[in-house]
Amino acid sequence: MVASLETALRYRGCPICHLLDEDEYDFMCRFQGQTIKEEKILRDLVESNGYCNFHFYEMGRLTSPRVNAAVAKALIEKEIQEIEGGFSPGPESIDCPVCKFIRNREEGYLREFMDFLRDESIQEEYASSDGLCRLHLKAVLHLAGDNQLGQFLLFTQVRQLKRLRLELQELIAPSGSPVTPKGRRGNSWWVAIKKRVGKKGLKEYDPSRGGNPSLIWERRTDGH
Repeated sequence: MVASLETALRYRGCPICHLLDEDEYDFMCRFQGQTIKEEKILRDLVESNGYCNFHFYEMGRLTSPRVNAAVAKALIEKEIQEIEGGFSPGPESIDCPVCKFIRNREEGYLREFMDFLRDESIQEEYASSDGLCRLHLKAVLHLAGDNQLGQFLLFTQVRQLKRLRLELQELIAPSGSPVTPKGRRGNSWWVAIKKRVGKKGLKEYDPSRGGNPSLIWERRTDGH
């Protein structure tokens, strides 16, 4: 994972979010094919009540109509059986397999990131990058506690935010040209969004609730 984290620093935005995006896409590509080729995979998916709301729509865009139809048909058949068996339709617990996979990957990245940053040469590279998103920074700080690593991350976060603020100001300032700037300045608005909220589907870790910081990807029992 160390090599992956080091490579991720070369891209704009949070390195952990970048890796999770890649992992999520790769897993969904593999899993959608397995649901139609392996009966047990489909059976387990139905037993877990399918995907969360977010990943159901993502799968709908990613996979073929045939695969989507197979999953939808299996879930509909389960719902028919439940209603005919006397169960009223309503909120249900969803143990989304994609969320479960991402939670496990995220936990590994968070802990690996702490060891990764203990190298001073890596700290320099991290300082010149966009850094962690606000949500992953909060999780890493919770793991690190009040120590030198935590102080370095907070100090560096302020420097990175000030640098991003300058890029945004340059983008906002009228240039007299109708063409939107390209490069770092041109996509700074998108980087700022990701810096604030992380990747799509990410949920903020609340230390007051206890548990592991990997639960930023909380189980979506409400379907959202």
